[in-house]
Amino acid sequence: MKNKEVIIGAITGLCCTIVGTLLWMSYIAYSQNATLGVIWDRGILSGGISSIVVFGTALNFVAFFGFLKFNKEAKAKGVLIITIFTAILVMAYKLFA
Repeated sequence: MKNKEVIIGAITGLCCTIVGTLLWMSYIAYSQNATLGVIWDRGILSGGISSIVVFGTALNFVAFFGFLKFNKEAKAKGVLIITIFTAILVMAYKLFA
């Protein structure tokens, strides 16, 4: 039963990361009067895509502390796992790309 809760938390963390990244890209696109595709391409070409993903991951804090507030530690653990996994991916991208 605990594994199911951790998986639900991980899926929530992944969804929060995706939604947060899209929201941050939308903000950048709105301020620069561009499209999301243009912002994504600029991020890839300039190496700034990792910053966009990191700012998008900030939405995981809401899910993490929300789960802790309602005593859902296993789900919070899943969100934390995705956050750490994202950090490792961003670090690897920065080091090797």
